[in-house]
Amino acid sequence: MSLYFELLGRLRKDIKELKLNRKKLKAHQLSMLDFIEGKKAYSQYLLDGEIVQLSRGNAKYGFEHILMNHYAQDANGKLLPREILNIWMLLERGKKVSDFEQKSKGSFAYRLFKTHNGTEIRLTLVNFQDGMIKKVLTYYSDRKQKEKGDLS
Repeated sequence: MSLYFELLGRLRKDIKELKLNRKKLKAHQLSMLDFIEGKKAYSQYLLDGEIVQLSRGNAKYGFEHILMNHYAQDANGKLLPREILNIWMLLERGKKVSDFEQKSKGSFAYRLFKTHNGTEIRLTLVNFQDGMIKKVLTYYSDRKQKEKGDLS
């Protein structure tokens, strides 16, 4: 079994332990839960008329990258199961970085969200298909980054 499927299995188990009531979840949480459970090939969110999508991807981007690099046991940028489930809340409540930072980094768009305990979480998007769809490139927290430097 590959590391991706091992981590996906662990994430499914960890989310199950949260004992979530599907009827009380918001649409964006259900979309992610269905994606994680393998019921959908991707999860997407509509932001200001633009589609933002998370698909499996590979070791360099997308959900496989997120699990392998930021959900593994001692990962830099460690994410918790609830943070993964709530990825789209970052787009709802997150703070878009300045236009200058976006231009200096190319076609990436960052949103930053500070959780109640002060942990910063970043979501990095990239434009695909002539800007019609933004794909999730990576998603990570600042856990352990303070001593190792920023991952962006």
